[in-house]
Amino acid sequence: MKYIIGVSLFAFIAGLSGCKDEEKAMTGIAVSTKNITMDVDVVTSVIPFAIPWDAEVQEKFTWTSENTAVAKVNSKGQILGVDPGETNIVCHYQDLTATIAVKVNTVETLHDKINSLVAKGYWEFEDASNLPQKTIGNDLVFVQDNKRITSIDGPRFDNKAVRVPWDPKSAGVTGTFIKCLHGFQPKNGEEKINEYTIMWDIRLPNEEGMPETGYYTLMSSRTLDNSKDQDFAIKSSGAFGIGNLGYSSSGVLVKGKWHRVVLAAKAGTSFTYYVDGVKVYSGNAANGPIDGRFSLLPEGVLFFSDDDGDDSTIDASAIAIWDKQLTADEVKKLGAIRQTVDFSED
Repeated sequence: MKYIIGVSLFAFIAGLSGCKDEEKAMTGIAVSTKNITMDVDVVTSVIPFAIPWDAEVQEKFTWTSENTAVAKVNSKGQILGVDPGETNIVCHYQDLTATIAVKVNTVETLHDKINSLVAKGYWEFEDASNLPQKTIGNDLVFVQDNKRITSIDGPRFDNKAVRVPWDPKSAGVTGTFIKCLHGFQPKNGEEKINEYTIMWDIRLPNEEGMPETGYYTLMSSRTLDNSKDQDFAIKSSGAFGIGNLGYSSSGVLVKGKWHRVVLAAKAGTSFTYYVDGVKVYSGNAANGPIDGRFSLLPEGVLFFSDDDGDDSTIDASAIAIWDKQLTADEVKKLGAIRQTVDFSED
């Protein structure tokens, strides 16, 4: 009798165990979302779940993108918006799949923004065989003495930039910098260009031996032969401006990262600094009178130059110039630089 009861009990437990194993078999994949709308250069995550919820997951989920030019995905289910368009991200487990429809929003390119804001000069440095070539306005002039301005990779995988090296001026040496022949004419009987805006898309290289000095330079407004001190600079700390106007107390530039720096000037009234579309400082306009130091010469303006070598190596992916002072809303429209996102594809 004891033997019959023992066999029956064993059979009952075995039967329960068999049912439990069958319940753990995975029959499908659920995901935290099936539709994603996202912007370029944004990363979002999708979480997969087993169906049924208590199924035993013995292997890792894997992921694929049907079009990596639109969106990429890594082994963690993190999705990166690459360029506008639509595609599917597929989660796999053995022969099971779940599909996430991804739409990456259309973006307004910098070129489109520059056009809509009616820039008078715009340079992108995309043609390595003709780096000074204009997109709008006049070709730039590269002044190169001991060192050369070279083509480098830009903020994103699909664009270029230039590196303007440190080339300290000494006797008989002009240095290496960029001359902009903007073509602006003085207004209202004034001698200089007293209202303007300049945009620099720049990076402070985070490489050994850089910066070579305590400063970088953005603009020399009083000379076309590099015979005077810079008139708009960046300290090695990342604060920017100049002594007479003041240096930014916020909006500090981070080495190794691309930033969009804008100076919107109206001599005698206001000098406003922006970083990545955000106002960070109002310069001391009392030290920038009409036809003064910070007004532009009608003949042009110099970028990345200094008379005594305070112009450490700097990278630039775009420059634009206007003969008017852009408003805060207009600079906000320019926004920040699209740049390659730190995204691990593993």
